[in-house]
Amino acid sequence: MHRRDFLKALAVTTFPMPAIAQSAKPKTVRIIKNQNLGSIDPIWTTAAATQDFSFMVFDVIVGVDENYIPKPQMAESWSIEDDGRTYIFKLRPGLKFHDGEPVRAVDCIESIRRWSARDVAGQSVAAATDSMDVMDDKTFRIRLKSPFPLLLEALGKLSPASCIIMPERLAKVDPFKQIPEAIGSGPFMFLKNEWVPGQLAAFAKFKDYVPRSEPASGLAGGHVVKVDRVEWSFISDAATAAAAMQSGEQDYWDGVPPDLVPLLKESKTLNVGPRNTGGVYYTFVMNHLQPPFNNPAIRQAVAMAVNQTDYLTAATGGLPENGGTCTSFYTCTSPNVSDEGAAVLKERNIEKARAALKAAGYAGEKVVFIGSTEPPAIAAIAQVSDDLMRRMGFNVEFVTTDFAGMIQRRVNKDTVDKGGWSAFNSTYGGVDMRNPSVNTLLRGAGAGSWFGWPTNPKLEELRSQWFVLTDDAERIRVAREIQVEAFKTLPYIPLCYSFPATAYNKKLTGITRGPFSSFWDIDKIG
Repeated sequence: MHRRDFLKALAVTTFPMPAIAQSAKPKTVRIIKNQNLGSIDPIWTTAAATQDFSFMVFDVIVGVDENYIPKPQMAESWSIEDDGRTYIFKLRPGLKFHDGEPVRAVDCIESIRRWSARDVAGQSVAAATDSMDVMDDKTFRIRLKSPFPLLLEALGKLSPASCIIMPERLAKVDPFKQIPEAIGSGPFMFLKNEWVPGQLAAFAKFKDYVPRSEPASGLAGGHVVKVDRVEWSFISDAATAAAAMQSGEQDYWDGVPPDLVPLLKESKTLNVGPRNTGGVYYTFVMNHLQPPFNNPAIRQAVAMAVNQTDYLTAATGGLPENGGTCTSFYTCTSPNVSDEGAAVLKERNIEKARAALKAAGYAGEKVVFIGSTEPPAIAAIAQVSDDLMRRMGFNVEFVTTDFAGMIQRRVNKDTVDKGGWSAFNSTYGGVDMRNPSVNTLLRGAGAGSWFGWPTNPKLEELRSQWFVLTDDAERIRVAREIQVEAFKTLPYIPLCYSFPATAYNKKLTGITRGPFSSFWDIDKIG
């Protein structure tokens, strides 16, 4: 019996409901998250679940709207002086952290410092910054060495890591270590005492949060909370998750496996379809520090073997119309997209790849591939990667783990016999790959790069040039030069993209489509 047929039979079964679900108090939205919340530190990790967490618990000084235009968020206003070399930010009155302490200018400065130590755009901001000074408790100043046209966009960016604000004491935690608690000033408080990693994370409405008066748009505008609680459940078995949606035990599922979409669409109580307008992009990441992928010729051999259509079929459950491919490091709808430099990714030839691997001097070194079991699309494309490498002739050890386990292991720079790794697949939102300022993976900064730690000084030089440009045509030209250079060293291999379906109960209102999934403005009727 197919999974969807089995679930049809279950759908007519009456499920006992927990007592809390039968109560009108508190008003709770129950969400099935496809990715485990493995960390509560949005600077330490770029994991999607932690990024969603950060937008609930923390807030930002500047927020870009749905058109990526910077707007004041925690800031009441800002001024630009000294021919673009000085920015003065004034905070809104009444801002409080969840521990009751007021948000101060020094909290913002220390949070910017922590963010800029790790983030792709933040590092460029740090390089351009001369000083940051407290003017009073609600006002701070950033002095730049020279004009940096993208400062506001960087501070307000949607993609991980966003420049979230935390209390000074937390912001002073080493950015390469995790914060011990999540105290923000955002619309939801994280209930750490209820957190069971791998099972449940709970949030309560922060009653002292004062939303902006403007309509919500992207990260900007009013983040109005209309429910008392939000609960995230991590249900690894898709059949169990689908049954919980059908019975009403759960209200929202953020990533329905493709084979279950037709079944859930039959339900009269559910809305089913893509919510994220930017899509999800899949990548193949290799460790540039350790054999065998410290050899650029071996990385090129892998790219030569990749058939993006195979990955698309896996990611979409055999429904390629729910996604697409492009031979670019940028979002496929970005003005920066092109196939310049992408000849190696157009080969799609396993025989040539085998020959290239042999010519590169591969000596049978063990390849430890971390295969995440969640979300389902990542689990599926990991199987494609495993098969591809074995057919090429790699000595593969396929290590399965949940996503939380993967984000813990990928920080290890050591050899595979000491707990290190060789390769893994990962995902980023389309919003995260639009251009060089937000594409965290598109780096050549060595230890300053994302996991895999690629080194390419020329790529970094081109990125620095791109950040100070003001002409759109010039930005596109240099962005494409960055791509050409990136295909020489392969900081990662772009695979495909998809638009995963979301399912939610029709009792929920206020759910809109956008570049990321927000949980403010959502109400629950009845």
